[in-house]
Amino acid sequence: MYRESSTLSNFEDSNKVLAKKNKIVMLAKADLLAECLTQAICTRFQGHEVVSLSEADSLLDGNLVDVALVMLYRMPASTFPSIIRMIHEFHPRASIGVVVDNADELDTSIAGFVDEGLIHGVLPLNLHLDVCLTAIDLLMKGGEHFPAALLRRLAPRGFAGGSSAVQRPSAVEAIDPERRGESGRGVLTTREVQILDLICMGTQNKIIADRLGLSENTVKVHVRNIYKKMNVRNRTEAASRYFRHEGDLGSPRGRWSN
Repeated sequence: MYRESSTLSNFEDSNKVLAKKNKIVMLAKADLLAECLTQAICTRFQGHEVVSLSEADSLLDGNLVDVALVMLYRMPASTFPSIIRMIHEFHPRASIGVVVDNADELDTSIAGFVDEGLIHGVLPLNLHLDVCLTAIDLLMKGGEHFPAALLRRLAPRGFAGGSSAVQRPSAVEAIDPERRGESGRGVLTTREVQILDLICMGTQNKIIADRLGLSENTVKVHVRNIYKKMNVRNRTEAASRYFRHEGDLGSPRGRWSN
């Protein structure tokens, strides 16, 4: 039913194939949740190679190239400085996301990395699966995702809370221009990215509303905001700009629903 994720032991036999794909690395202490999340990522992002690692030193393997995203789950907080350093040194174009049990109880040292802009996303386990996967998609495209609870906690040190997108004045400028591109996706919120994906699949507002558990008027507001941010006038232009920038990732795939 699910594609199997790769481990570093597979690399020698399939390195020529893997080198052609961007990779999502799941660095986690193995447990049931980590395995289920990895399988869900495999299913959602079939154009990427998903690599499961349990030891941080595996990030140094010379065969591990073209890494688009590193997801960290249940790694000891004491190891974060060395892990973050390794990722920035050996995989400088990779975004970094952290899966946490509760954003309100995030270790202060990890919160410090968020405040410094060294971590690009925090995904608490109470997210719906479709929202979690959409946030992962956003991270790979150069965006950022943080829960409102964490932003409120960091607000005295320069964050403005209240939404799932970072509201720092430098948030957009901090995104690599080559990754952000002209599509404007780097400045969209997680919900707007979710709706844009459905728009590109030809989904009408009423169906989008039903699928995401929103009112149709709320969807219309999100659509207007998407048009404004992307500087387009209608669905056709939005989809055209999206595919022109993201065409190398293939067409939108089936999405998880609530």
